[in-house]
Amino acid sequence: MLALLSLLPSVVPGAMSILGFMASLGALVFAVFSVSRCRKNHFNATLIIVIVGLFLVNDSLRIWADPLPMPSNIKATMYGIFFMVALACMIAASELSRNKPTPDSDVNDKNDL
Repeated sequence: MLALLSLLPSVVPGAMSILGFMASLGALVFAVFSVSRCRKNHFNATLIIVIVGLFLVNDSLRIWADPLPMPSNIKATMYGIFFMVALACMIAASELSRNKPTPDSDVNDKNDL
């Protein structure tokens, strides 16, 4: 829901689009906490919304029809921040969704032998 709401300030030119970018990154980080064992649906949907918002909707960072020319070094920095946060969130989500044995199940397996 926060990822969808962050699309609204992304359309406004200027500093509001950068605030929308930061809000969408926050939504992506919060979506990691929704990951449970073998369930990443909410995280994947949030990741797709954030990617679409960054590359197609965001007024300062979109890759087509740039209304406000932003310096390329700032644009590259913002894309780099996005890729680092997205990569860290994807790694954390895959670790959280993995089906790991618990210490109790390990004890039960030894008793079965």
